[in-house]
Amino acid sequence: DWWTATSWSSYYRTWNIVVHDWLYTYIYRDCHTLFGVKYRLVSMYTVIFLSACVHEYILSLAFGYFYPILFLQFAVLGFISMLILPRRTQSIAFNIFIWTSLFVGLGMQMCLYSIEWYARQNCPRVVNGPLDYFIPRSFFCREVNDTITVDINASVASNRHYL
Repeated sequence: DWWTATSWSSYYRTWNIVVHDWLYTYIYRDCHTLFGVKYRLVSMYTVIFLSACVHEYILSLAFGYFYPILFLQFAVLGFISMLILPRRTQSIAFNIFIWTSLFVGLGMQMCLYSIEWYARQNCPRVVNGPLDYFIPRSFFCREVNDTITVDINASVASNRHYL
């Protein structure tokens, strides 16, 4: 029941069970064996980091540019929230927090990826070559020539014969 999760760890475990089982079997257990029981947190972060990299790679291929918003949300904010939030709780407040952060996070992704897409369509390149794939144009775009300028006086003067 991922929709009733009251912690990020339970949400990640139940959101996509097939992916969770694969990551647990082939990544987490091997890291846990390699690093030891004492460094369980390193094993957890390795799985989160790898998952963030794969998700960002998929988005980069789909969009045609690299803009690491999802990576930052996964790898940085996801890890921080896993550290500060309790692991086992049944409080509805934590479920509301998870749903609120999912809505806010998805909204941020939609806005920021849309801004970058718009900048890629309407702003000049910052650098030429393959490095352009990795440099966000929305950070450096200051002038966009997509507005229509209407001269009211010229319009009135040209339409006087209709009056």
